[in-house]
Amino acid sequence: MGRWGTASSGSRRRGGYLLACVALLVVAAPRPARGEPYLMVRAGAKCSDCHTNLTGGGKRTAFAHIHAHDIEHDLDLLPIPPGVKPFDGDITSYVSIGGDLRVRNTTVFRDEGARVARNRAFRSHVQSNDLAVQEALLYGQVDLWPDVATFYIDQSVKGGANTREVFGLIRGFLPWDTYVKAGRLFPAYGLRVQDDDAFIRRRVGYTFDSPDEGAEVGFAPGPFFLATSVTNGIAGDHDVATTVNGYTVLTDVPVVRNVMVGASFARQTNRRLVGGGYFGSNLWRFTYLGEIDAISDRTPNAPSGDDEFAAYGELDWLLFDWLNLRGTFDFVKVKHDKDQTRYAIGAEPFINRVIQPRIQYRINNAPGSQPLLNQDELWVELHLFF
Repeated sequence: MGRWGTASSGSRRRGGYLLACVALLVVAAPRPARGEPYLMVRAGAKCSDCHTNLTGGGKRTAFAHIHAHDIEHDLDLLPIPPGVKPFDGDITSYVSIGGDLRVRNTTVFRDEGARVARNRAFRSHVQSNDLAVQEALLYGQVDLWPDVATFYIDQSVKGGANTREVFGLIRGFLPWDTYVKAGRLFPAYGLRVQDDDAFIRRRVGYTFDSPDEGAEVGFAPGPFFLATSVTNGIAGDHDVATTVNGYTVLTDVPVVRNVMVGASFARQTNRRLVGGGYFGSNLWRFTYLGEIDAISDRTPNAPSGDDEFAAYGELDWLLFDWLNLRGTFDFVKVKHDKDQTRYAIGAEPFINRVIQPRIQYRINNAPGSQPLLNQDELWVELHLFF
């Protein structure tokens, strides 16, 4: 869509406030939400229950398709003729596919002038408005030997082909539900929230655009999960990167229903270590998540060398069975008074089991020396998946 640059300053200011108010009104209107790790906590399931990639994300399993309505609480509003079943991705009993498409319109609000104030919920100037394909992913799974040997690929087709993951997975014949996978993969670490810009993702170093070649071994007996990965790390050096991630999901807990507790550690280089813990639970119609990670980077002149720790908090309110409101908080502690924070509110309804709109208003705050990071964003997104 490009910029709205021809409007007068007064009309831009009024338009900015109008769009912000519309965002708040839509958030307060009847809509439910999706939630990645939030859904895991609400349903009392592990990542490996719903995803072929046992550490989370990517292609959905038969369990996720069969129990889609129970997990998503979708409205099922579309006039689908009786007897017509949705595509579940199965091509044959050995071959299946999946996909995610996210198209997002982003409106950025920023104060005019050289000085930009911090901690402002509304800003006067519409800096830009852009519509873009945020994500276009195709997944492929070939069960060479069902429940034993699997070939898996996660391919981004946004702006050209880019293989995010491709690995072989072997499982099903060792005790404790042990598995081994090798190839190009996302190292096992922390909560895999969908937002790559979250500080527990970007600043810690594990996002959906940073896969690596290596191997992973995991164990998933009962309510427990433990995985460790060894990957190449920095290209061209003689070192490797290692991670350990473990958690448990306890169900039928008195008062709170489900509890998820986990911890991660990563040695990214001999000079950079990260580690932390995460937690999730329920109380009545509320589901809440949190993660905090310590960052130790002694790499000379590293851009992230001043980061001390990153934190994330999320609260989801299932107001009705089909309406969920979400609020998030991001924080990164940086030396020399360069801390950054983000606050967001939004709604993410499931129209039916394959269509999910999303709206979110996010407030970004940073030191005055970084005015481009002091801005507000309104996201309106359409997510199609199978």
